[in-house]
Amino acid sequence: MVKNFVTGRVTIVLLVFSLLHFQAFAVDLKQVISNARGSYYSLQTQGLKTFQCDAEPNWQKFLEVVNQKPVPANDPKLKQLKDLRFSVAINERGESTITPFMANGGKIDPTLNEMVDGFKQMLSGFYQTWTALVLTNPFPEAYAGLTLKQEGDNVRLLGKDGGSDVEILLSKNYAITEMRVASPGSKIIMFPKFAKTEKGLLLTDVDSDINDGQQKVQLGITYQNVEGLKLPDHASLKVTLPEQVVAVDISFSKYQVTKQ
Repeated sequence: MVKNFVTGRVTIVLLVFSLLHFQAFAVDLKQVISNARGSYYSLQTQGLKTFQCDAEPNWQKFLEVVNQKPVPANDPKLKQLKDLRFSVAINERGESTITPFMANGGKIDPTLNEMVDGFKQMLSGFYQTWTALVLTNPFPEAYAGLTLKQEGDNVRLLGKDGGSDVEILLSKNYAITEMRVASPGSKIIMFPKFAKTEKGLLLTDVDSDINDGQQKVQLGITYQNVEGLKLPDHASLKVTLPEQVVAVDISFSKYQVTKQ
């Protein structure tokens, strides 16, 4: 069930940011790109090269949401899962390597393989979303082929990515406030939110709507300071489907960073 949930519609949402890893736009194109690039918090700009950490899902909350009832500490499935963690390594290109392990040093129960695979893909999707907007700068120096509409104080970028129509709405401070991706049989609308920091806009939330409410996804991120860098402390993911709701909370710890 978890594997289907992750490998199906959810991962598509989380990967859209990677798909769109952004070509910028123009009113005066060069000036807008320059201003936008200077508006975002970028870990690479702050000197990060690579990092590793451990990811720990809140298994009790996950099971309670899936089962729609409280899960006691002695629940057999919770006992199986409670020591399951994931080691995460992010290279300088933003690519992730996710490795499951048991915190108690034991072997992973083979009956958990499907769930483990599902969570590995979910974490990979999370990092593809996050690295596109925080590890690197969302706006590259190169640009081509997009058009811009002025909407009051906002600007809307329109273009194509493969067979998809793409729209990105920017506020007057260059924060991305809305993204739309439409392709045959699919319509995705995303509403990212950013916090202002001394070093630029930092992603904190992404709410997504797929196919006019058939699926809704909420992603929230909080941060911790690691050697002067802002790295994820906690991520929450909630997926609402017509037939069920799935929620996952993940804590990140034991960071090891390599700087440029």
